[in-house]
Amino acid sequence: MRPRLSTRHGTALLLALLLAAAPGATRTEAQGAGEEQVRKELDLLKEQLRRVEQQMKQQEELIRRLSGEKPGGPAPAPSAPPPSAAAPPPAPAVVDEEALKLKILEELQPQLAAANKTFPAQFNPAIGFIVDTVLSFTSRKDQGNFEFRSGELGISANVDPFVRAYAIINGTNAGGFDVEEAAIVTTSLPYNLTVKGGRFFADFGRLSKFHDHDLPFVNRPGVLDTYIGGESQSDGIEVNWLAPLDQYLTLTAGVYNKVGASNTRVDNTVPRGLEEFTYLARATTFFSLTDAQSIDLGVSNAYTPRVRVNDGGSRNLAGIDLTYRYTPLAAAAYRGLVWGNEFLLNSERQQTVPASDTGPALFRYRDAFGMYSYLEARLTRRYYPGVLFEWVEDLAHPGRVTNAYSPYFTVWASEFQRLRLQYTHLDAPRQRPEDQFFLQWTIIMGSHVHSFRDR
Repeated sequence: MRPRLSTRHGTALLLALLLAAAPGATRTEAQGAGEEQVRKELDLLKEQLRRVEQQMKQQEELIRRLSGEKPGGPAPAPSAPPPSAAAPPPAPAVVDEEALKLKILEELQPQLAAANKTFPAQFNPAIGFIVDTVLSFTSRKDQGNFEFRSGELGISANVDPFVRAYAIINGTNAGGFDVEEAAIVTTSLPYNLTVKGGRFFADFGRLSKFHDHDLPFVNRPGVLDTYIGGESQSDGIEVNWLAPLDQYLTLTAGVYNKVGASNTRVDNTVPRGLEEFTYLARATTFFSLTDAQSIDLGVSNAYTPRVRVNDGGSRNLAGIDLTYRYTPLAAAAYRGLVWGNEFLLNSERQQTVPASDTGPALFRYRDAFGMYSYLEARLTRRYYPGVLFEWVEDLAHPGRVTNAYSPYFTVWASEFQRLRLQYTHLDAPRQRPEDQFFLQWTIIMGSHVHSFRDR
């Protein structure tokens, strides 16, 4: 029987050939440091080859285990060895699959770390800037104004594998800068949970979460300004849960100092009891009527058990938002129709008689209702005509109603630049009707946290 040449014998033969073919200078300096250096390098090479051979054997054994193949492949049963034959060596221990994976990952960790640090700027956050300007004219005073409405700086980045963070810093023509949003959002909680904390726009209604430049029209509807306080800016914490159902459903619960950027009922800098926080609950769902038609439906409720400025009474703000969308499949979302509606009901103690020398101020609960509805046609990729209708009751005097009609026309020069022309006819109580004209120009530079939104 011919002897079998193993990998180890081949390695030894290769090393012997390398030693035999060494330059003559090495032989002449056998007693010198050069020969010792070569020997060390060859020993190191031999050790590396031994490790590679061992790893290859372990990986082959693992492949056999995973594929169900027996070591050595199918072969006939061997005949019984003669009594004088030596006993076969014991079978090698079964390689632990998980231990082998961990070992390979540990050996590759330095290379992966070096690859991840290839780009020095990879840890820099995404930064963008939005400029929103409006030219306005009103018939009441026959005056116009160039309004620098906002210059908004957006910063966002992943902090680590568990959370991301973003900030919106806004400057207006009133002077100075304000931190409009600065929030931390989890990214890897179990059970479809997401937690958000800091300053952010509370998940109330639909358009109250939009920045001014994201609105489908120039100005925020009057019912949102009056009942919520403009944007739903809040300092607090919010938990969102995506239900594991066939039907899309998200549930949101939040606790905040207050809801509303211009809500003056509460001061963010003054501590308060638990009964003076605002508690929010919201449910949203989505219905697909056909392949091209869908409905977004949301129900929101914000409850404050005790409001100091309202004689310690409670306040409840409830809302329903309904949005119908028609998007032909062949139009790549650039054509279609959007019909958005939102209805709000506010119930709180309102002052009916001011304090005087004859007695204290009198308060009573009043319910006020407001709504808006808009219809926007997306004719092409660039041209979006639409019309907005508003109907708002006064909080303290529900019988006084303000309504407005606003046709508008949006031109998208690109996805980062937008022009909008709008006319508004405003009819408010105790005032003569007013006609307003607006020309809005909005651009985005760089990256932005939310860019131009539609949902």
